[in-house]
Amino acid sequence: MKKKWILTFILVSVFIAGGCSENKTKPLDRTQEQEVNKEESDIVKDIHTETIAQVDEKNSENLLVEKEMEQIKNITIPDSLEGFQEQSAGVFTLDIPFEEETKQVWGEFGLGDYEDELTSKLEAFTSETKDPTDMLKALHYYLGSNAFNRSISEIKDFGVSWYEPYLPEPEDMQNEVVEKASLPSEVYILLDASGSMYGKVQGMQKMAIAKKAASRFASTVGNEKEISLVVYGHTGSNQEKDKQLSCSKIEDVYPLQKFNPEAFSDAVNKVQAKGWTPLASAIDFVHKKTKTSSNNVTLYIISDGIETCGGDPVATAKAFANQHSNGAVNIIGFDVDAESENQLKAVASAGNGEYISANTIEELDNSITNKWVPSFQEIMSKSNSLLKHWGQMNDAMRDREKLASNFYYAATNERSRFISAMQIMRTENMITPETYDVLLQAVDEKWNLSAQLKNELSTDNREKTEAERQQIIQKVEDWTKRMNEIRNSQ
Repeated sequence: MKKKWILTFILVSVFIAGGCSENKTKPLDRTQEQEVNKEESDIVKDIHTETIAQVDEKNSENLLVEKEMEQIKNITIPDSLEGFQEQSAGVFTLDIPFEEETKQVWGEFGLGDYEDELTSKLEAFTSETKDPTDMLKALHYYLGSNAFNRSISEIKDFGVSWYEPYLPEPEDMQNEVVEKASLPSEVYILLDASGSMYGKVQGMQKMAIAKKAASRFASTVGNEKEISLVVYGHTGSNQEKDKQLSCSKIEDVYPLQKFNPEAFSDAVNKVQAKGWTPLASAIDFVHKKTKTSSNNVTLYIISDGIETCGGDPVATAKAFANQHSNGAVNIIGFDVDAESENQLKAVASAGNGEYISANTIEELDNSITNKWVPSFQEIMSKSNSLLKHWGQMNDAMRDREKLASNFYYAATNERSRFISAMQIMRTENMITPETYDVLLQAVDEKWNLSAQLKNELSTDNREKTEAERQQIIQKVEDWTKRMNEIRNSQ
Protein backbone atom coordinates (compact mmCIF):
# COMPACT_ATOMS: atom_id res chain seq x y z
CA MET A 1 0.00 0.00 0.00
CA LYS A 2 2.82 2.34 0.86
CA LYS A 3 4.56 1.63 -2.43
CA LYS A 4 1.34 2.29 -4.35
CA TRP A 5 0.94 5.75 -2.64
CA ILE A 6 4.52 6.71 -3.46
CA LEU A 7 4.07 5.76 -7.11
CA THR A 8 0.90 7.88 -7.38
CA PHE A 9 2.71 10.92 -5.89
CA ILE A 10 5.52 10.59 -8.39
CA LEU A 11 3.14 10.41 -11.35
CA VAL A 12 1.19 13.52 -10.23
CA SER A 13 4.40 15.51 -9.69
CA VAL A 14 5.67 14.61 -13.14
CA PHE A 15 2.34 15.67 -14.66
CA ILE A 16 2.38 19.07 -12.92
CA ALA A 17 6.00 19.73 -13.80
CA GLY A 18 5.37 18.89 -17.38
CA GLY A 19 2.38 21.25 -17.54
CA CYS A 20 4.36 24.15 -16.03
CA SER A 21 7.28 23.58 -18.35
CA GLU A 22 4.96 23.63 -21.33
CA ASN A 23 3.38 26.94 -20.32
CA LYS A 24 6.77 28.55 -19.67
CA THR A 25 8.35 27.70 -22.93
CA LYS A 26 5.34 28.24 -25.15
CA PRO A 27 6.21 31.07 -27.60
CA LEU A 28 4.04 34.23 -27.86
CA ASP A 29 2.26 34.93 -31.11
CA ARG A 30 3.29 38.12 -33.05
CA THR A 31 0.41 40.32 -31.79
CA GLN A 32 1.10 39.50 -28.16
CA GLU A 33 4.79 40.17 -28.63
CA GLN A 34 4.11 43.64 -30.17
CA GLU A 35 1.82 44.57 -27.28
CA VAL A 36 4.46 43.56 -24.73
CA ASN A 37 7.16 45.53 -26.55
CA LYS A 38 4.88 48.60 -26.75
CA GLU A 39 4.13 48.49 -23.04
CA GLU A 40 7.80 48.23 -22.22
CA SER A 41 8.62 51.12 -24.60
CA ASP A 42 5.89 53.35 -23.10
CA ILE A 43 7.16 52.69 -19.59
CA VAL A 44 10.71 53.64 -20.57
CA LYS A 45 9.44 56.72 -22.42
CA ASP A 46 7.36 57.91 -19.43
CA ILE A 47 10.32 57.46 -17.11
CA HIS A 48 12.57 59.36 -19.53
CA THR A 49 10.04 62.22 -19.96
CA GLU A 50 9.48 62.50 -16.23
CA THR A 51 13.21 62.63 -15.61
CA ILE A 52 13.72 65.41 -18.17
CA ALA A 53 10.83 67.45 -16.66
CA GLN A 54 12.29 67.06 -13.20
CA VAL A 55 15.70 68.13 -14.43
CA ASP A 56 14.25 71.13 -16.30
CA GLU A 57 12.26 72.18 -13.24
CA LYS A 58 15.29 71.87 -11.01
CA ASN A 59 17.45 73.81 -13.48
CA SER A 60 14.79 76.52 -13.70
CA GLU A 61 14.61 76.78 -9.92
CA ASN A 62 18.39 76.96 -9.70
CA LEU A 63 18.50 79.73 -12.29
CA LEU A 64 15.82 81.66 -10.39
CA VAL A 65 17.70 81.28 -7.12
CA GLU A 66 20.94 82.38 -8.77
CA LYS A 67 19.24 85.43 -10.30
CA GLU A 68 17.68 86.45 -6.98
CA MET A 69 20.98 85.81 -5.20
CA GLU A 70 22.69 88.23 -7.57
CA GLN A 71 20.01 90.91 -7.05
CA ILE A 72 20.08 90.45 -3.29
CA LYS A 73 23.86 90.78 -3.05
CA ASN A 74 23.64 94.13 -4.91
CA ILE A 75 21.25 95.62 -2.33
CA THR A 76 22.55 98.47 -0.16
CA ILE A 77 21.24 98.58 3.41
CA PRO A 78 20.12 102.18 4.18
CA ASP A 79 22.34 104.01 6.67
CA SER A 80 21.22 107.59 5.91
CA LEU A 81 18.13 109.56 4.95
CA GLU A 82 19.12 109.37 1.29
CA GLY A 83 19.54 105.62 1.64
CA PHE A 84 16.00 105.26 2.99
CA GLN A 85 14.63 107.30 0.08
CA GLU A 86 16.48 105.16 -2.45
CA GLN A 87 15.37 101.84 -0.95
CA SER A 88 13.28 99.74 -3.34
CA ALA A 89 10.11 98.02 -2.21
CA GLY A 90 10.28 94.30 -1.40
CA VAL A 91 9.02 91.64 -3.78
CA PHE A 92 6.12 90.78 -1.47
CA THR A 93 5.45 94.31 -0.18
CA LEU A 94 5.41 96.30 -3.41
CA ASP A 95 1.61 96.71 -3.52
CA ILE A 96 0.87 97.45 0.14
CA PRO A 97 -1.19 100.70 0.21
CA PHE A 98 0.68 103.69 1.64
CA GLU A 99 -1.97 104.25 4.30
CA GLU A 100 -1.63 100.63 5.43
CA GLU A 101 2.16 100.68 5.43
CA THR A 102 2.29 103.84 7.56
CA LYS A 103 -0.38 102.75 10.04
CA GLN A 104 0.57 102.71 13.70
CA VAL A 105 0.42 99.02 14.59
CA TRP A 106 2.41 98.12 17.69
CA GLY A 107 3.53 94.56 18.35
CA GLU A 108 1.42 92.90 15.65
CA PHE A 109 4.02 90.67 14.06
CA GLY A 110 3.01 88.55 11.12
CA LEU A 111 3.10 88.23 7.37
CA GLY A 112 0.52 88.25 4.61
CA ASP A 113 -0.78 85.43 2.45
CA TYR A 114 2.68 85.14 0.94
CA GLU A 115 4.14 83.48 4.05
CA ASP A 116 4.41 79.99 2.51
CA GLU A 117 6.07 81.25 -0.64
CA LEU A 118 8.42 83.45 1.38
CA THR A 119 9.37 80.49 3.59
CA SER A 120 10.23 78.45 0.52
CA LYS A 121 12.41 81.24 -0.87
CA LEU A 122 14.18 81.77 2.44
CA GLU A 123 14.86 78.06 2.66
CA ALA A 124 16.41 78.06 -0.81
CA PHE A 125 18.40 81.20 -0.04
CA THR A 126 19.79 80.02 3.29
CA SER A 127 20.87 76.75 1.67
CA GLU A 128 23.20 78.83 -0.51
CA THR A 129 24.69 81.17 2.10
CA LYS A 130 24.91 81.55 5.87
CA ASP A 131 26.31 85.09 5.76
CA PRO A 132 24.17 87.33 8.08
CA THR A 133 24.77 90.37 5.86
CA ASP A 134 23.38 88.52 2.84
CA MET A 135 20.41 87.39 4.92
CA LEU A 136 19.71 90.97 5.98
CA LYS A 137 19.79 91.98 2.33
CA ALA A 138 17.40 89.13 1.54
CA LEU A 139 14.95 90.45 4.11
CA HIS A 140 15.06 93.83 2.35
CA TYR A 141 14.70 92.19 -1.06
CA TYR A 142 11.56 90.30 -0.05
CA LEU A 143 10.00 92.49 2.67
CA GLY A 144 11.43 96.03 2.40
CA SER A 145 9.02 98.93 2.93
CA ASN A 146 7.61 100.73 -0.09
CA ALA A 147 6.72 103.92 1.80
CA PHE A 148 10.04 105.54 2.63
CA ASN A 149 10.48 107.74 -0.44
CA ARG A 150 6.96 109.18 -0.33
CA SER A 151 6.86 109.70 3.44
CA ILE A 152 10.24 111.48 3.44
CA SER A 153 9.30 113.63 0.43
CA GLU A 154 6.03 114.70 2.06
CA ILE A 155 7.64 115.92 5.26
CA LYS A 156 10.40 117.67 3.33
CA ASP A 157 7.83 119.45 1.14
CA PHE A 158 5.45 120.28 3.97
CA GLY A 159 4.85 123.99 4.23
CA VAL A 160 2.62 126.39 6.10
CA SER A 161 0.55 129.00 4.32
CA TRP A 162 1.29 131.62 6.95
CA TYR A 163 -1.16 134.45 7.11
CA GLU A 164 0.51 137.43 5.48
CA PRO A 165 -1.34 140.75 5.29
CA TYR A 166 -1.18 142.79 2.13
CA LEU A 167 0.96 145.85 2.69
CA PRO A 168 -0.16 148.60 0.26
CA GLU A 169 2.03 151.48 -0.77
CA PRO A 170 0.73 155.09 -0.45
CA GLU A 171 0.02 155.31 -4.19
CA ASP A 172 -2.21 152.24 -3.88
CA MET A 173 -4.19 153.92 -1.14
CA GLN A 174 -5.11 156.81 -3.46
CA ASN A 175 -7.19 154.37 -5.51
CA GLU A 176 -8.85 152.81 -2.49
CA VAL A 177 -12.38 153.93 -3.31
CA VAL A 178 -12.11 152.82 -6.93
CA GLU A 179 -10.61 149.48 -6.01
CA LYS A 180 -13.24 148.78 -3.35
CA ALA A 181 -16.00 149.56 -5.81
CA SER A 182 -14.52 147.07 -8.27
CA LEU A 183 -14.40 144.20 -5.81
CA PRO A 184 -16.84 141.42 -6.76
CA SER A 185 -19.62 140.39 -4.40
CA GLU A 186 -18.62 136.71 -4.54
CA VAL A 187 -15.12 135.43 -5.20
CA TYR A 188 -14.35 131.82 -6.07
CA ILE A 189 -10.70 130.78 -5.93
CA LEU A 190 -10.17 127.66 -8.06
CA LEU A 191 -6.98 125.85 -7.13
CA ASP A 192 -5.42 123.33 -9.50
CA ALA A 193 -4.24 120.31 -7.44
CA SER A 194 -3.30 118.05 -10.34
CA GLY A 195 -0.19 115.89 -10.23
CA SER A 196 1.91 118.43 -12.13
CA MET A 197 1.55 120.85 -9.21
CA TYR A 198 3.76 118.43 -7.27
CA GLY A 199 6.68 119.80 -9.32
CA LYS A 200 8.99 122.51 -8.09
CA VAL A 201 9.79 126.13 -8.91
CA GLN A 202 12.87 127.75 -7.40
CA GLY A 203 13.32 124.70 -5.17
CA MET A 204 9.80 124.87 -3.71
CA GLN A 205 6.82 122.68 -4.50
CA LYS A 206 4.38 124.53 -6.77
CA MET A 207 1.43 123.35 -4.70
CA ALA A 208 2.89 124.92 -1.56
CA ILE A 209 3.52 128.21 -3.39
CA ALA A 210 0.01 128.28 -4.84
CA LYS A 211 -1.51 127.55 -1.41
CA LYS A 212 0.32 130.50 0.10
CA ALA A 213 -0.74 132.82 -2.72
CA ALA A 214 -4.36 131.68 -2.44
CA SER A 215 -4.30 132.25 1.32
CA ARG A 216 -2.97 135.80 0.94
CA PHE A 217 -5.56 136.53 -1.71
CA ALA A 218 -8.36 135.17 0.47
CA SER A 219 -7.20 137.08 3.55
CA THR A 220 -7.35 140.36 1.65
CA VAL A 221 -10.51 139.94 -0.42
CA GLY A 222 -12.34 138.04 2.31
CA ASN A 223 -12.33 141.03 4.65
CA GLU A 224 -14.73 142.80 2.32
CA LYS A 225 -16.53 140.08 0.34
CA GLU A 226 -17.46 136.44 0.60
CA ILE A 227 -15.00 133.92 -0.78
CA SER A 228 -14.89 130.21 -1.56
CA LEU A 229 -12.01 127.84 -2.26
CA VAL A 230 -12.71 125.19 -4.89
CA VAL A 231 -10.13 122.49 -5.63
CA TYR A 232 -9.83 119.98 -8.44
CA GLY A 233 -7.37 117.22 -9.33
CA HIS A 234 -6.86 116.44 -5.62
CA THR A 235 -8.12 112.85 -5.65
CA GLY A 236 -6.75 109.59 -7.03
CA SER A 237 -3.52 109.92 -8.97
CA ASN A 238 -2.36 110.96 -12.44
CA GLN A 239 -2.32 107.34 -13.56
CA GLU A 240 -4.81 106.09 -16.16
CA LYS A 241 -6.56 103.78 -13.67
CA ASP A 242 -7.53 106.79 -11.51
CA LYS A 243 -8.53 109.13 -14.33
CA GLN A 244 -12.31 108.75 -13.92
CA LEU A 245 -12.13 109.31 -10.16
CA SER A 246 -9.79 112.29 -10.45
CA CYS A 247 -11.73 113.96 -13.26
CA SER A 248 -15.09 113.65 -11.51
CA LYS A 249 -14.16 115.06 -8.10
CA ILE A 250 -14.59 118.84 -7.70
CA GLU A 251 -14.95 120.14 -4.16
CA ASP A 252 -15.51 123.46 -2.40
CA VAL A 253 -13.28 122.79 0.60
CA TYR A 254 -14.05 126.28 1.92
CA PRO A 255 -17.71 127.07 1.12
CA LEU A 256 -18.71 130.64 0.28
CA GLN A 257 -18.41 132.84 3.39
CA LYS A 258 -16.36 135.64 4.93
CA PHE A 259 -12.69 134.90 5.48
CA ASN A 260 -11.90 132.89 8.60
CA PRO A 261 -8.11 132.47 8.82
CA GLU A 262 -8.13 129.27 10.87
CA ALA A 263 -10.81 127.53 8.82
CA PHE A 264 -9.33 128.64 5.50
CA SER A 265 -5.82 127.60 6.53
CA ASP A 266 -7.08 124.20 7.62
CA ALA A 267 -8.91 123.73 4.31
CA VAL A 268 -6.06 124.78 2.02
CA ASN A 269 -3.34 122.90 3.91
CA LYS A 270 -5.18 119.60 3.52
CA VAL A 271 -5.10 119.82 -0.29
CA GLN A 272 -2.50 117.59 -1.95
CA ALA A 273 -1.40 117.58 -5.59
CA LYS A 274 -2.35 114.20 -7.03
CA GLY A 275 -4.40 113.70 -10.18
CA TRP A 276 -5.70 114.94 -13.52
CA THR A 277 -6.90 118.43 -14.56
CA PRO A 278 -10.70 118.77 -14.99
CA LEU A 279 -10.57 122.52 -15.64
CA ALA A 280 -13.86 122.63 -17.57
CA SER A 281 -15.70 120.68 -14.87
CA ALA A 282 -14.31 123.00 -12.18
CA ILE A 283 -15.66 126.11 -13.96
CA ASP A 284 -18.96 124.34 -14.54
CA PHE A 285 -19.08 123.41 -10.84
CA VAL A 286 -19.09 127.10 -9.87
CA HIS A 287 -21.44 127.95 -12.72
CA LYS A 288 -24.07 125.54 -11.40
CA LYS A 289 -23.66 126.75 -7.81
CA THR A 290 -24.17 130.39 -8.82
CA LYS A 291 -26.90 130.05 -11.45
CA THR A 292 -29.51 131.68 -9.24
CA SER A 293 -27.15 134.30 -7.79
CA SER A 294 -27.72 137.93 -8.77
CA ASN A 295 -24.39 139.01 -7.27
CA ASN A 296 -21.22 139.92 -9.10
CA VAL A 297 -19.46 136.51 -9.26
CA THR A 298 -15.81 136.33 -10.23
CA LEU A 299 -13.50 133.34 -10.59
CA TYR A 300 -9.76 133.32 -9.99
CA ILE A 301 -8.09 130.13 -11.24
CA ILE A 302 -4.53 129.24 -10.27
CA SER A 303 -3.31 126.55 -12.66
CA ASP A 304 -0.11 125.21 -14.18
CA GLY A 305 -1.54 123.27 -17.11
CA ILE A 306 -4.24 122.51 -19.62
CA GLU A 307 -7.41 120.46 -19.42
CA THR A 308 -6.59 116.72 -19.33
CA CYS A 309 -10.03 115.22 -18.67
CA GLY A 310 -11.52 115.78 -22.13
CA GLY A 311 -13.65 118.81 -21.24
CA ASP A 312 -13.99 122.10 -23.14
CA PRO A 313 -12.99 124.86 -20.69
CA VAL A 314 -13.36 127.59 -23.33
CA ALA A 315 -17.01 126.72 -23.91
CA THR A 316 -17.63 126.37 -20.17
CA ALA A 317 -16.04 129.76 -19.42
CA LYS A 318 -18.16 131.36 -22.14
CA ALA A 319 -21.32 129.86 -20.66
CA PHE A 320 -20.36 131.20 -17.23
CA ALA A 321 -19.73 134.71 -18.60
CA ASN A 322 -23.08 134.67 -20.41
CA GLN A 323 -24.79 133.85 -17.11
CA HIS A 324 -22.85 136.47 -15.12
CA SER A 325 -22.47 139.55 -17.30
CA ASN A 326 -20.62 141.39 -14.55
CA GLY A 327 -18.49 138.42 -13.60
CA ALA A 328 -15.28 137.06 -15.09
CA VAL A 329 -13.08 133.98 -15.31
CA ASN A 330 -9.57 135.18 -14.45
CA ILE A 331 -6.68 132.78 -14.80
CA ILE A 332 -3.20 132.91 -13.33
CA GLY A 333 -0.95 130.62 -15.35
CA PHE A 334 1.78 129.48 -12.98
CA ASP A 335 4.94 128.13 -14.61
CA VAL A 336 3.11 126.97 -17.76
CA ASP A 337 4.49 125.99 -21.16
CA ALA A 338 3.48 127.66 -24.44
CA GLU A 339 0.68 125.19 -25.24
CA SER A 340 -0.86 125.51 -21.81
CA GLU A 341 -0.59 129.29 -21.86
CA ASN A 342 -2.44 129.50 -25.20
CA GLN A 343 -5.33 127.42 -23.90
CA LEU A 344 -5.54 129.26 -20.58
CA LYS A 345 -5.51 132.62 -22.39
CA ALA A 346 -8.40 131.41 -24.54
CA VAL A 347 -10.34 130.33 -21.46
CA ALA A 348 -9.85 133.71 -19.76
CA SER A 349 -10.85 135.55 -22.92
CA ALA A 350 -14.01 133.46 -23.30
CA GLY A 351 -14.87 134.17 -19.67
CA ASN A 352 -14.46 137.97 -20.05
CA GLY A 353 -11.53 137.70 -17.69
CA GLU A 354 -7.82 138.36 -17.62
CA TYR A 355 -4.91 135.98 -18.08
CA ILE A 356 -1.94 136.67 -15.84
CA SER A 357 1.39 134.95 -16.39
CA ALA A 358 3.50 134.04 -13.36
CA ASN A 359 6.74 132.16 -13.84
CA THR A 360 8.32 132.87 -10.45
CA ILE A 361 7.17 132.91 -6.84
CA GLU A 362 7.31 136.70 -6.75
CA GLU A 363 5.29 137.05 -9.94
CA LEU A 364 2.60 134.73 -8.61
CA ASP A 365 2.48 136.65 -5.36
CA ASN A 366 2.26 140.03 -7.06
CA SER A 367 -0.23 138.85 -9.68
CA ILE A 368 -2.80 138.41 -6.95
CA THR A 369 -2.03 140.93 -4.23
CA ASN A 370 -1.54 143.88 -6.56
CA LYS A 371 -5.06 143.43 -7.88
CA TRP A 372 -6.72 144.07 -4.56
CA VAL A 373 -6.18 146.88 -2.11
CA PRO A 374 -7.41 146.60 1.50
CA SER A 375 -9.29 149.31 3.30
CA PHE A 376 -7.32 152.12 4.98
CA GLN A 377 -8.34 150.90 8.43
CA GLU A 378 -6.49 147.67 7.90
CA ILE A 379 -3.13 149.43 7.68
CA MET A 380 -3.07 150.05 11.42
CA SER A 381 -3.91 146.45 12.25
CA LYS A 382 -1.20 144.64 10.30
CA SER A 383 0.97 143.71 13.27
CA ASN A 384 -2.03 142.58 15.34
CA SER A 385 -3.23 140.42 12.47
CA LEU A 386 -0.12 138.29 12.84
CA LEU A 387 -1.60 136.86 16.04
CA LYS A 388 -3.37 134.50 13.64
CA HIS A 389 -0.04 132.72 13.33
CA TRP A 390 -0.48 131.10 16.74
CA GLY A 391 -3.38 128.98 15.59
CA GLN A 392 -1.51 128.11 12.43
CA MET A 393 1.53 127.09 14.45
CA ASN A 394 -0.51 124.58 16.46
CA ASP A 395 -2.05 123.14 13.31
CA ALA A 396 1.35 122.96 11.62
CA MET A 397 2.88 121.15 14.59
CA ARG A 398 0.12 118.54 14.47
CA ASP A 399 0.30 118.04 10.69
CA ARG A 400 4.10 117.98 10.68
CA GLU A 401 4.21 115.33 13.39
CA LYS A 402 1.76 113.16 11.47
CA LEU A 403 3.85 113.33 8.30
CA ALA A 404 7.09 112.62 10.14
CA SER A 405 5.45 109.72 11.97
CA ASN A 406 4.45 108.14 8.64
CA PHE A 407 8.14 107.55 7.98
CA TYR A 408 8.75 106.07 11.43
CA TYR A 409 5.67 103.84 11.32
CA ALA A 410 6.75 102.51 7.91
CA ALA A 411 10.09 101.56 9.48
CA THR A 412 8.29 99.98 12.44
CA ASN A 413 6.05 97.85 10.22
CA GLU A 414 9.03 96.83 8.12
CA ARG A 415 10.85 95.75 11.29
CA SER A 416 7.91 93.60 12.38
CA ARG A 417 7.95 91.77 9.03
CA PHE A 418 11.70 91.23 9.26
CA ILE A 419 11.40 89.72 12.73
CA SER A 420 8.51 87.47 11.68
CA ALA A 421 10.63 86.13 8.81
CA MET A 422 13.62 85.66 11.12
CA GLN A 423 11.47 83.69 13.55
CA ILE A 424 10.43 81.39 10.72
CA MET A 425 14.07 80.85 9.75
CA ARG A 426 15.03 80.08 13.33
CA THR A 427 12.07 77.71 13.89
CA GLU A 428 12.79 75.85 10.65
CA ASN A 429 16.50 75.63 11.54
CA MET A 430 17.54 77.70 8.53
CA ILE A 431 19.68 79.84 10.82
CA THR A 432 21.35 79.39 14.16
CA PRO A 433 20.31 81.29 17.32
CA GLU A 434 23.58 83.23 17.04
CA THR A 435 22.76 84.34 13.49
CA TYR A 436 19.27 85.34 14.64
CA ASP A 437 20.79 87.60 17.31
CA VAL A 438 23.12 89.20 14.75
CA LEU A 439 20.20 89.88 12.39
CA LEU A 440 18.04 91.26 15.21
CA GLN A 441 20.76 93.71 16.19
CA ALA A 442 21.12 94.93 12.58
CA VAL A 443 17.34 95.26 12.16
CA ASP A 444 17.04 97.25 15.38
CA GLU A 445 19.92 99.51 14.40
CA LYS A 446 18.04 100.48 11.24
CA TRP A 447 14.81 100.97 13.18
CA ASN A 448 16.54 103.19 15.75
CA LEU A 449 18.11 105.19 12.92
CA SER A 450 14.64 105.80 11.48
CA ALA A 451 13.52 107.26 14.83
CA GLN A 452 16.52 109.59 14.84
CA LEU A 453 15.94 110.66 11.23
CA LYS A 454 12.24 111.18 11.91
CA ASN A 455 13.09 113.71 14.62
CA GLU A 456 15.64 115.41 12.38
CA LEU A 457 13.10 115.68 9.55
CA SER A 458 10.55 117.23 11.87
CA THR A 459 13.08 119.66 13.34
CA ASP A 460 14.43 120.73 9.94
CA ASN A 461 10.94 121.37 8.62
CA ARG A 462 9.92 123.30 11.74
CA GLU A 463 13.00 125.52 11.45
CA LYS A 464 12.35 126.08 7.74
CA THR A 465 8.71 127.10 8.23
CA GLU A 466 9.56 129.24 11.25
CA ALA A 467 12.16 131.08 9.17
CA GLU A 468 9.45 131.80 6.60
CA ARG A 469 7.18 133.12 9.36
CA GLN A 470 9.92 135.37 10.69
CA GLN A 471 10.38 136.82 7.20
CA ILE A 472 6.71 137.80 7.15
CA ILE A 473 6.99 139.36 10.60
CA GLN A 474 10.04 141.33 9.47
CA LYS A 475 8.23 142.58 6.36
CA VAL A 476 5.30 143.79 8.44
CA GLU A 477 7.59 145.48 10.93
CA ASP A 478 9.59 147.23 8.19
CA TRP A 479 6.40 148.34 6.44
CA THR A 480 4.87 149.61 9.69
CA LYS A 481 8.00 151.59 10.50
CA ARG A 482 8.11 153.09 7.00
CA MET A 483 4.41 154.05 7.06
CA ASN A 484 4.82 155.74 10.44
CA GLU A 485 7.80 157.72 9.12
CA ILE A 486 5.73 158.86 6.14
CA ARG A 487 2.86 159.96 8.38
CA ASN A 488 5.19 161.78 10.75
CA SER A 489 6.73 163.66 7.87
CA GLN A 490 3.37 164.96 6.64
